[in-house]
Amino acid sequence: MKPKHLLLMLLINLLWGANFIAAKWAVVEFPPVFAASIRFLIVFLLLLPFLKIVKGKMKPLLETAITLSAFHFGLLFFAIALTDEMSVIVIGTLINVPFATLLAVMFLGEKLGWRRILGLFFAFAGLFVLVFDPRAFMFLDALMLVVLSALAYAVGTIFMRRLSGIHPMTLQAWVGVIGFPTLLILSLYFEEGHLAALEGASLKAYGSIVYSAIAASIIGHGGIYYLLQKYPITIIAPQTLMAQVFAIIFGILILGDVLTLEMAIGGALTFLGVIIITLRSKREPKVIEKI
Repeated sequence: MKPKHLLLMLLINLLWGANFIAAKWAVVEFPPVFAASIRFLIVFLLLLPFLKIVKGKMKPLLETAITLSAFHFGLLFFAIALTDEMSVIVIGTLINVPFATLLAVMFLGEKLGWRRILGLFFAFAGLFVLVFDPRAFMFLDALMLVVLSALAYAVGTIFMRRLSGIHPMTLQAWVGVIGFPTLLILSLYFEEGHLAALEGASLKAYGSIVYSAIAASIIGHGGIYYLLQKYPITIIAPQTLMAQVFAIIFGILILGDVLTLEMAIGGALTFLGVIIITLRSKREPKVIEKI
C-alpha cells in the first residue's frame, strides 16, 4: 500500500477504536437503536449534497446501505447496550475479518498468498487468545449479537467491493437515507423512552452520536470504501483489526477497563499479524481502479 493509504488506514482505525467508547456513552442515555437512527440522520443531512441516483447500480447500492445500517449498526448498538464490558464487544467484532476474508475468496475470487495466510494466522491467533477472556462468557447475548453484526459488515464489505466508480460520500449518503428511517421504525416498535431521552440526554451523549456520525461513518467508512476500490478485501480487512486493539487501549484509559493477560497477548499477536499483512501488501498491485 502507498504510504498515504497506510496513514489513512491508521486514522480510520483510531477513529473506529474511539467510536466504541462514543457508542457506549450514547446508549447509556439513548435507546440503542434510536441512537443509531440519529447517527444516520446526521450522516444524511451532512452528505445531502452527495446524494444522487447512480444509474445501473442502485440495487447493489441500496443492498449495501441497508446491510451496513440496519443490520450491522442496529445490531452493534443494541449489543453495546447489553453489556458493561466493552471487551466483549471488541472481541466479537474481530470476527468480521475472517468472515470478510472467507467471503472475498468464495465470491470475489481473491487469492491468499502464504505470507498473508501467515499474517492472518497470527491475527486469528490473537482473536483465539482474546476469546479465552472469561468476561466474554458473561454476556453471551451481547456476544451473539456482535457476531451477527460482524457477519453483516462482512457481507456489506463484499457489496462495497462491487460498487466501483461510486464516490465514497455518495455511498455514505445512501447509507444515511436508508439507515435513518429503517432504524427509527425498528426503534419505535421495539424501544421506548424516545422523547425522555431527547429531552434529558447530556451534551456528552449527543456529542458521542455526532462523533459516530462524522468520525466513524463519514470519515471512517468513507475512507474504507475508498481503499476497497484500490486494494483487495484480503489486504484491507485484516488491517482493520487495529481498531479493536485501539478500542481496548481506549477502554483502559477512558473507561477504566482492566488489561488482562489474554488481552495483552491477543493484542500483541493481532498487531504482529497486521504488520505482516501490511508489509506484504506493498508488493501487491498498487491500484485496482481509480475513482
